[in-house]
Amino acid sequence: MDPQEELRRHLRPAAMVGAAIFASLALYLVLVEVLRSVLRPFRGFAAGMPLQPFRLAAFGAAAAVILMILLLRPRLLGRRGPEDVPSALGRLQRSSIVILVLGEIPAIAGLGLFLAGGNAVDFYKLLFASLALTFIDFPRRAAWEEWLKG
Repeated sequence: MDPQEELRRHLRPAAMVGAAIFASLALYLVLVEVLRSVLRPFRGFAAGMPLQPFRLAAFGAAAAVILMILLLRPRLLGRRGPEDVPSALGRLQRSSIVILVLGEIPAIAGLGLFLAGGNAVDFYKLLFASLALTFIDFPRRAAWEEWLKG
């Protein structure tokens, strides 16, 4: 099979996962804004409970995920000796999808934090972290071609 066609065949699903994650992040933002406007003032569904431990856990989980991605990225994407193009692209595709999915976790933690306590600022911070991670790790053809050459 043509190497360019093989690249396209593996890149497309990874890019679709990345686009779906961007769409889900946008959906989380819409949900937060709808809840804030319809249930004004939105104080969360667990109002009155101490949320500081949950807040620390959410930000800690986001920091742990970011650290995990930084540690995993070189291990998952590193070269492993001679590989044929289809198996190398398959590994690159799986690695990209894993890293993309991990990058969504901070936004999910932020959404949970917002739903519990109603603090939209915390959600926005964690959403921004997920947007940045997804943008950085979004599968790009030029990057994949460069990775194959390396």
